[in-house]
Amino acid sequence: MERSNSPSLLSLFGTVGVLLVILIFVFIGLATEDAGWFLTSFKETPEEIAIYCYGEQKTIPPEDPAFGPLVTVVNSTLSTTKNYDPLTLSDVTYAEYQTSPVMLVMELYYFPPVRVHSFYKYFSNLDSIVIPLVGRHADTHAIFGRANGFGTAGSLHFARIPEILKHLTDNGLCIQP
Repeated sequence: MERSNSPSLLSLFGTVGVLLVILIFVFIGLATEDAGWFLTSFKETPEEIAIYCYGEQKTIPPEDPAFGPLVTVVNSTLSTTKNYDPLTLSDVTYAEYQTSPVMLVMELYYFPPVRVHSFYKYFSNLDSIVIPLVGRHADTHAIFGRANGFGTAGSLHFARIPEILKHLTDNGLCIQP
């Protein structure tokens, strides 16, 4: 029996399915302005890390032995599932994070600016990432982005934020008074 060379319904559905997947990826890439929006990994190295530890600021430069392990924990956390929320960091809260005797917050500074790949375009061109660990917004496991001195729209939430807090306390980088 000879096979027909005419198009089949199955090949039509297959072609339409492939084109639909390509269009979805292109559309989301254009909307987020990020061709890698679907990537989960975060492997950026900050220029410096600031820990606002209950009213005291501690700066950790790259040459500090604590820097590498802390970056590894943060990057591991930021490489997990992200959930967007419209919760935004106000300038008032940001200023309070830096001086509050009841909060523990970490800020990572990046140059050149970085992107946290996600389904949302708000986390691009970040020159700092703010992670509240104790105090306001810490219970939501949020990270906030800042670009050019201003907060970005919304926040991303990660289930593994407590691992960063554990790392800081276990390694004596911030001890609650």
